[in-house]
Amino acid sequence: MENQLEQRKLWSALSDLFVDAKVDYKQIAEALKDFSIEEIEFALFERVAPVCIGNMLAPIPPIWWYFDEDQLASDIEALIRKRARQGVIGKCACAVQRCLIRRIGSSTWAELKAEIETAKAAKGMTCRSQ
Repeated sequence: MENQLEQRKLWSALSDLFVDAKVDYKQIAEALKDFSIEEIEFALFERVAPVCIGNMLAPIPPIWWYFDEDQLASDIEALIRKRARQGVIGKCACAVQRCLIRRIGSSTWAELKAEIETAKAAKGMTCRSQ
C-alpha cells in the first residue's frame, strides 16, 4: 500500500509540469527529492507524460491548476494495462510516441532534473549538519 501511495505522490507531482500555469520546478523537486533520478525519469516519460501531455499541447488546455490525483492514477493504470496487451504494431506506435514525448519534454526534464539534484544536495547538507 505504501508503494502505491508513493507512486501516486510521484505521479501527482510530475503532473504539475503539464498544467496551464507557471511551473514551480523547485516545489516539484522538493516533493520528489526522496525518489531516485532514474525512478523520476521513468515515471515522467513512461507514465505521466503519455497521460498528461495532451493538456500541454492543447490550444486551450482544460487543466489549469492541477490534475485530479484519483483520475490521474486511474488513467495511468489504464495506460499500463493497455500497454501490457499491445501487439507488435501497438508496441511500435508506443515507441514512436516515447521518442516524441522525450523530444518535446527534454528541456522540461533538464530543468527539473537540475532542481531535483539541487534539492537532493541540500537535503544531504541538512542531514550532515544535524
